[in-house]
Amino acid sequence: MPIIFSVSSEQIKNLALKTYVLFLTLLSSILLIAGLARSVINKNQIIYGNWDSETTERFYQNEMIINWGELSYKRLFFFFDMHPSYYALFSIIAIIILLFTQTIKLKKLLKWSFILIHVIMIIFLSSKTGIISLFIVLLAYLFIGQSNKNRLIGVSAILLLALIIAKTPSTEIRLKNAYRSFSSEQNPLKINSTSERLLLWNSIADLNLKELFIGAGNSGGRDRIMKSTGIDKNMHNQFLQSLLNAGFIGFSLTTVFVLLPLFFKRNIFTVSLVLIVFLNLLFENMLDRIWGITAISFFYAFIIFGSTEMLNFNSAKD
Repeated sequence: MPIIFSVSSEQIKNLALKTYVLFLTLLSSILLIAGLARSVINKNQIIYGNWDSETTERFYQNEMIINWGELSYKRLFFFFDMHPSYYALFSIIAIIILLFTQTIKLKKLLKWSFILIHVIMIIFLSSKTGIISLFIVLLAYLFIGQSNKNRLIGVSAILLLALIIAKTPSTEIRLKNAYRSFSSEQNPLKINSTSERLLLWNSIADLNLKELFIGAGNSGGRDRIMKSTGIDKNMHNQFLQSLLNAGFIGFSLTTVFVLLPLFFKRNIFTVSLVLIVFLNLLFENMLDRIWGITAISFFYAFIIFGSTEMLNFNSAKD
């Protein structure tokens, strides 16, 4: 991919970003419309997603106007299996491109319509990392180069967005589960994604100095986690996974790779993208999956070999 970007013209690089944003916006629109249609057609029916059934059943504890389960992350991807955090990252990157570059020249109303589609998708996906990333990007846009009047309006809009997110059924369930993981309310017999991550991360303390220095290897690392926690999963943290598998050298190389674009370009687009990638890698092993490798390497190559003018925030402002 770096070779492709290094020999491509600026027109081709620009077209690549346009294609990414337009395709993802179209795909998100189709998924949302299909989910809404199914939520009306399948009202009052319990339909399980391709994940656990417990959370799905909780959507139907109260009578709802529509079948909310069809709009949750368990059913939005009804025709392909994808982790919501990955798609949320893709949507966040699309928002960053729309806000902080001049790649896609759209009328103000159409541009914010595109952004709204991705915001809605992130909310329905209920990805905690995606939601945090969304607020980071919106706040960055709000407090960089905006007037005090626009900032006041923006803060009001963000507070309203936070309220909407908190009252969205699927997101509300996940946020409550996350809260219980950090409080005394957590039932040890009911492990959710947040409490599971805490157990996995704490298992690093069980490693000896030799394991921390040279690592335990891919299969050895998995066995080590299973032995310490009884959970047969990866670390859900790319940095800790690198430390577990390849020791301090692997951890250092992973960190350098994530920060690499900052050595080539330092602008709001690059800083925002690196920050969001860093945040996502704290909660998912995205560099161990083809989705994450492809997306991150694509945009990192674009930053390193793309033109500075295309990433100029000043020319992208409304």
